[in-house]
Amino acid sequence: MTRHTSIADLPAAARPRERLQRLGPGRLRDSELLALVIGSGNRTTSSLELARLILKRLGGPCGVRAAAPERLQDIPGVGAALAARITAAMELAGRGAGGPEGRSDAAGTPEPDAIAAGARPSRPGCADAAAGRGPD
Repeated sequence: MTRHTSIADLPAAARPRERLQRLGPGRLRDSELLALVIGSGNRTTSSLELARLILKRLGGPCGVRAAAPERLQDIPGVGAALAARITAAMELAGRGAGGPEGRSDAAGTPEPDAIAAGARPSRPGCADAAAGRGPD
């Protein structure tokens, strides 16, 4: 049985949360950002290892953004709660990037024309691989 590397086993300077605090989100790898969304791993897989697996299986951040919760749950280590958390984070990131789904009224309810448009905003992060911020 191979032993996985727990986040706690990493040097403090290499841990995703500490790197985020020190460098900011733009300097983190896709796998580090996703590991922070995942939160914690399990007995056999760290959040960083699981993030790498998810990104690999889905073809990078664009695949994660487009994946339905059911597709995420096909990945070992991803249950319904984690799939929902990842899906919600990707949706929120997409709304923040602009597009009709990002608009809402003062109560936070989407405007009717945004709902009617039904178009998803462009997939943020798709150009990141070219910018050198790939999965690993």
